Amino acid sequence: MLEVENLHAGYGDAEVLFGIDLKVEKGEAVAIVGSNGAGKTTLLRALSGIIAPTQGNVRLLGEDVAGMHTHALVEKGIVMVPEGRRLFPRMSVRRNLEIAAYSKRARPHIEQRLREVYELFPILQERSDQLGGTLSGGQQQMVAIARGLVATPQILMLDEVSLGLAPVMVSRVYDAIRAIRDTGVTLVLVEQNVSQALSVADRAYVVQQGKVVLSGTGKELKDNKEVRRVYLGLGPSEEEN
Repeated sequence: MLEVENLHAGYGDAEVLFGIDLKVEKGEAVAIVGSNGAGKTTLLRALSGIIAPTQGNVRLLGEDVAGMHTHALVEKGIVMVPEGRRLFPRMSVRRNLEIAAYSKRARPHIEQRLREVYELFPILQERSDQLGGTLSGGQQQMVAIARGLVATPQILMLDEVSLGLAPVMVSRVYDAIRAIRDTGVTLVLVEQNVSQALSVADRAYVVQQGKVVLSGTGKELKDNKEVRRVYLGLGPSEEEN
């Protein structure tokens, strides 16, 4: 579904990505993991049109979409749930969700999508009239994920969805991500919570210093202690976290 070849990107004169290659098949969950500052979020920003690649190809179902603006990519089905949730704090939960269906792609399906996300996150239906900014961090993350789903993605990209959440809420969010994966939505996850990401992923890529240094199935990378120590910075005490 998505093929990335020799992708370079950065900010001004500061290049961050140096020739990223990866593939995402339809219905897969693919994790992008690595240490802080490795270039993971920059990769998602380049794929979602927030920044323009300086070199390389990005193909969605065979069509070159590198350099397209974000709104055009959303119309084609590439949707990102950003780090930090980025809700409209003075809008209700329902309005935060409805606004995601602005595109021609999503507009006809809004009521169906709302039913689906309320089934996935029942607390959001209970609090549909509550202002987004008054929710807990975990509930705001649920709104952010639900908003991405309302946009009717072909590929849903999730950036650091566990950041700042209590462990019990991280587990709930990842239970929801597993449920989304099981419906056949194609997922790309960027995460510093390596164990959670690899437990969900069919395949994973390890990014270091703007390059893919390793790839494999989620289980292969999760079970390889040397990979965890050298590439992911996880020590023995973190093996089961």
